[in-house]
Amino acid sequence: MAQTYPPHPRVSIGLPVYNGENFIKETLDCLLSQTFDDFELIICDNASTDRTEEICRDYAARDKRIRYYRHPENLGAAKNYNRTFELSTAEYFKWAAHDDLYAPEFLERCVEALDTHPSTVLCYPQEYWIDEQGNPLKSHADILN
Repeated sequence: MAQTYPPHPRVSIGLPVYNGENFIKETLDCLLSQTFDDFELIICDNASTDRTEEICRDYAARDKRIRYYRHPENLGAAKNYNRTFELSTAEYFKWAAHDDLYAPEFLERCVEALDTHPSTVLCYPQEYWIDEQGNPLKSHADILN
């Protein structure tokens, strides 16, 4: 039985992209396998010239949480980011990049932290940089006070 989602999810994930075919499948797989699944994924394709459109349309056809938008011409990064955010409908918003990976509990833990501390305006995880093969390069400690 297919799961249904409320009209306004708790989290909007905004993924502006341009020519992201090299890593976007892995990113979408990570986002779609989150333990917290009350989210919408807004993909704004800035007129990619690679297989990004094909990949994103395939994923959107398989998962109703994905909303895919494609610009007929490249608007520039700032306008694409702004449009991505404008399309969001949820209480919480999270930026995503086509080449980021996420632990399965990422959204669940962030929403829990934000819900537990209503005066909090930002929640973020420990960050690890990896190379194209997934090998760790470095980690970033807490850099926000």
